[in-house]
Amino acid sequence: MVVPVAVAKVIRVRVSGEIDASTVDLLVRAIEPHLDISNARILVDLSEVTFLGTAGLRALARAEQYARRVGSELCLLGPTTAVRRSLALLDLLRA
Repeated sequence: MVVPVAVAKVIRVRVSGEIDASTVDLLVRAIEPHLDISNARILVDLSEVTFLGTAGLRALARAEQYARRVGSELCLLGPTTAVRRSLALLDLLRA
């Protein structure tokens, strides 16, 4: 389940469950509308995510790049151990 909450230029998107190829569209639809807001902080709460697959990693990486281009910041909050492992792989791929 994905629940976006907006306050001023701080947007919090809470994500739970598995983020994989079959569910990534929910994540994208929750984040995408906020990416056009310049100078915003988009907080993606991953504290209830049990799995983050490559589709989710790709979506988050694209969202981060787009946010930076418009002067915003995408912040990942409370990543679980499973999410941290996936994010570590992304860092290795970027190196």
